[in-house]
Amino acid sequence: MKKASLLAVAWLCMLHTYAQQSLKGRVYDLYTLSPVKNAGIYAGDQLLTTTDIAGGFSISAHYDRLLVMASGYEPQAVRIKESNPLMLIGLAATAYNLSEVSVNAAKPRSNLLQPQSVAVLGRKDLQRNDGIFPEYALNLVPGVRMEKRTMAGGQRITIRGYGNGTNFNGTGYKAYLNGIPVTDGEGTTILDDIDFSILGRMEVIKGPASSLYGSGIGGVLKMYTLKPPVYGTRISQEALAGSYGLFRTNTRLEYADEKSSIMLNYGHQNYDSYRINSASKKDFVSFIGDFHSNEKQTFSVYVAYNNSNDQLAGQLDSSQFAQRKDTGEVPYLKNKGYVAFETYRAGLSHQYAFSSHVSNITSAYFSGYKQSQAFAAGLSSNIAQNAGARTAFGLSFGGRTVTLNGTAGAEYQKTNSFKKGYALASGVLGPLTGDLEVSAMQYSLFTQWELKLPQGFQVTAGVSNNYIEYSITDRLTNTANPTHKDQSGHKTFTPVLTPQVSVLKAVNETVSVYAGVSKGYSPPVSGQVVIPQIGQVNTDLRPEKAVQYEAGAKGSLLGKRLSFQVAVFDMEIKDKLTSQAITDNNTGTVLYTKTTNAGAQQNLGIEADIAYALQPKHPQVFSLVRPFVSYTYSSFTYKQFKSDNNNNAKTIDYSGNNVSGVSPHLFNAGVDLVSTWGVYLNTTWQYVDRMPITYDNAHYADAYTLLQAKVGYRHDLGQHFSLDVFAGGNNITGSRYYTMVFLNANYSAAPPNIYLPGPYKATWYGGLNLSYKF
Repeated sequence: MKKASLLAVAWLCMLHTYAQQSLKGRVYDLYTLSPVKNAGIYAGDQLLTTTDIAGGFSISAHYDRLLVMASGYEPQAVRIKESNPLMLIGLAATAYNLSEVSVNAAKPRSNLLQPQSVAVLGRKDLQRNDGIFPEYALNLVPGVRMEKRTMAGGQRITIRGYGNGTNFNGTGYKAYLNGIPVTDGEGTTILDDIDFSILGRMEVIKGPASSLYGSGIGGVLKMYTLKPPVYGTRISQEALAGSYGLFRTNTRLEYADEKSSIMLNYGHQNYDSYRINSASKKDFVSFIGDFHSNEKQTFSVYVAYNNSNDQLAGQLDSSQFAQRKDTGEVPYLKNKGYVAFETYRAGLSHQYAFSSHVSNITSAYFSGYKQSQAFAAGLSSNIAQNAGARTAFGLSFGGRTVTLNGTAGAEYQKTNSFKKGYALASGVLGPLTGDLEVSAMQYSLFTQWELKLPQGFQVTAGVSNNYIEYSITDRLTNTANPTHKDQSGHKTFTPVLTPQVSVLKAVNETVSVYAGVSKGYSPPVSGQVVIPQIGQVNTDLRPEKAVQYEAGAKGSLLGKRLSFQVAVFDMEIKDKLTSQAITDNNTGTVLYTKTTNAGAQQNLGIEADIAYALQPKHPQVFSLVRPFVSYTYSSFTYKQFKSDNNNNAKTIDYSGNNVSGVSPHLFNAGVDLVSTWGVYLNTTWQYVDRMPITYDNAHYADAYTLLQAKVGYRHDLGQHFSLDVFAGGNNITGSRYYTMVFLNANYSAAPPNIYLPGPYKATWYGGLNLSYKF
């Protein structure tokens, strides 16, 4: 009996000792917060274990340090603390194999299992050039084009030929920053106040994604602020200077451990510019924090303040652009044109796992801006406030051979804006010309389900019901303005149902093929809702709608060294918005013009990108050699599309013409080199085909090429300091190119001013990033 008691005590002591030495943890994507499966947990060169489908792992032995490695992610070294009952380890995506990286879709999952074309840009992609101007990174993505009106603002993004319906800012796509909508309740996206230099990740969903994200035929742009990539406390100072007075600094404090991750950054940017009256000045303050209270719960906070001022010189006509003139439009110069923003954003997100089957992510946000803009014929002064929330429940039902994962939720957004306009001539302020109060509200109910079947098949189906409502109050309608036409009105659109369905086949662990169909919509802006000349609401107006058919393949081959993504699509857009002149039945005189739905557009395209990453196990000279190419083919044509909806002798039929603002061929190529000594080289070459710029295809913008290069030296100085010194050049061959073209201008009179030119000769920059880790 005594012997049995001693054995029992010994056994309990062994269990206690094992429990003390046992270490559990979870590995997750730093930006999507989703689990990373099959991540290797190493002690030195020894593989201890790999993470399960929930990102979890457990090791029995005690180690001072662990190394965590997963395909598509940067390795993370962590120090073990005996007081930690659970380690939470975040990984950041590399730029070399993003097919396996988690994408923040209905339920975060590998891009390989996303049945739609999705581009993921990591920190290294975004920093391949100077890291300040995002068009250098986004324009390497097949099917995506970013143009800009000023040196660092007025960006217009076109995805698969959709989004260039306006020459000011962006429409037709939905943008998010750390989960906070940048696109307002009217569907307008302003990017002037985004600090692109501290972005750690971008995702571009190409084509309609309305079943999850509401409005936006073009797609969705998701941006994530940089998060600390390694554990510990780090202070960083970044500085960059370049041609034409370019100067940028970032001062940043980072801290990360198993329980929290925070980043505080102040950035200052100044650019005198290569054009007359086109200087740019910006200041940014950003804070982001993730707080893991326990294994099931994470709070995320984002707060930002931005102040920017970009001068406006106007556009050039074709002759001035061809002669490389440095001039501007006289009215802009006399009015000292500019656009200024003062903005703030704040958001709180809560993620909670109730069980292995039910989870929830809920976010709430508030943002606002004050805008002032002096242009050729006036001055606008706008104030806007945005508020909203989004909640999504994740549901998971598993079986041995069949699993069902779903998302159900709702999103609400309301924008209240106050828009004043004044006459302005030669810098002299005139009378008030407009005083509108606009309330725009959008909300949607959505659900999407993914059924995983045997043999690697996956069926995805989703639908959302979307509601849009505008309310406009014209404050100039009063007794002091008896002749003023009232622009007040209220418009509630008929709810839009947007379904999508797709089938995906995982050929193996690294390759998938898919096909799907999705529906999207884009609402008209508030200015098109009211007919001011008669003071009536445009009751017949409908959102533009589109159906996209897409098939593609993505993945990696040759031991995951060769990554690729190919997609073919047919996007059919109807209810295109166009103008209609209302005439007097007796005299034929035009009484007023309104916006109406008429005509269609068909976008047929092919997108392909491929990269090969050579990373020798025992490198002698180069630790990475990565060539890459991408190609976009666009055959976009108008269908039953006319100059107006009057259908008279003056009406011009554009059916069969190529869509204006889209180049039929885009080609990109580049090479990334990293040496064992810390020296690196990034080069890109870009070809943009000639592009029709009018509905009748009578006028084209010339083709051009751009060559960019960046060389640097990155090295750790002892145990605490890290250094990155670099220099680079843009437009090295001195090509004549544009940063934006105003489309569909009138050529019947004087040549229109439509070109925003890029620098006519090469521009250069150099910088230094120095950090100290405590």
